[in-house]
Amino acid sequence: MSISAKELAQKLNISAATVSMVLNRKPGISEKTRNLVLDAAREYGYDFSKKWDTAEEKGSILYVIYKKHGTVVADTPFFSQLTEGIEQACKGKGFELQITYFYENKDIGAQIQELSEKNCQGILLLGTEMDVEYFQPFTRLKVPMVVLDTYFEELDCDSVLINNVQGAYLATNYLIDKGLGEIGYLRSSYPIGNFEERADGYYKALRHHDLPTSHPYVHRLTPSMEGAYTDMSEILREKPPVAPAYFADNDLIAAGAMRAFKEFGYKIPEDISIVGFDDTPICDFLEPPLTTMEVPKKRLGELAVLRLLQKIAGETKVMIKTEVSVKLHERKSVKG
Repeated sequence: MSISAKELAQKLNISAATVSMVLNRKPGISEKTRNLVLDAAREYGYDFSKKWDTAEEKGSILYVIYKKHGTVVADTPFFSQLTEGIEQACKGKGFELQITYFYENKDIGAQIQELSEKNCQGILLLGTEMDVEYFQPFTRLKVPMVVLDTYFEELDCDSVLINNVQGAYLATNYLIDKGLGEIGYLRSSYPIGNFEERADGYYKALRHHDLPTSHPYVHRLTPSMEGAYTDMSEILREKPPVAPAYFADNDLIAAGAMRAFKEFGYKIPEDISIVGFDDTPICDFLEPPLTTMEVPKKRLGELAVLRLLQKIAGETKVMIKTEVSVKLHERKSVKG
């Protein structure tokens, strides 16, 4: 015989309204109280299927897209596919998906208040452009939350992201194994967490092969195709030393740099080999097609949703960092 919500409230000596809000996955309840009710509900055999069988009763998930400058988080295939994975997972699990934007240059307090008033069961926070100090206000929100596409060492929060260190390491190691000589780095001029981790992977590969980590082949470029092209063109006008191979922080940087290199008379891959990161559709349309690190973007979104649903259901209290592995997708931009 399963216990009723009213009986559960009496056992816990808390209001029936509070128990009802937890069991119906309503916002506005502290994580401590939510876990208390869910733990007791499972212990006393509460029948969750009565509450959570239909999409209407499961409610909604709020997808918050954080924007600092919008240069990285833009309308690109990467984020379109990531969002598609989130949408498919929510639909498959019977949850409605709400999407909203959060702007760093606007009133933070007012935006947090708006989020707190949303009727949602959990929040997916796209933190690609977020710095750690700006995450703190989000801790005031009283619903389960998972941070997507970034990780903060200083904070205890659930995160789902790409294994950036691994990807950059594999890309750089691939170029080294090709025997191309010194390996340069087309590095993002925007210091977001993902790119900093890719820098760690790049330098880790150099150290592994006893190669110098201090060299003139690191070029700071805007992480967009047009921006990278403009920046690389300005650098090449100064006639700097050029490496025979480069790892680029993302495909857009690689594409912009390739255009600049070719305009200055370099052939790809005969003179310069390049490996990108993300495996966006543009890779197939470049000349030559770009070798890159393939990221399972839809799966990344799906995993974030699944982790959030575990938290909503009260299945775990342990914070987890989930990193999705990447793999090399060879095309024609690397010599040999």
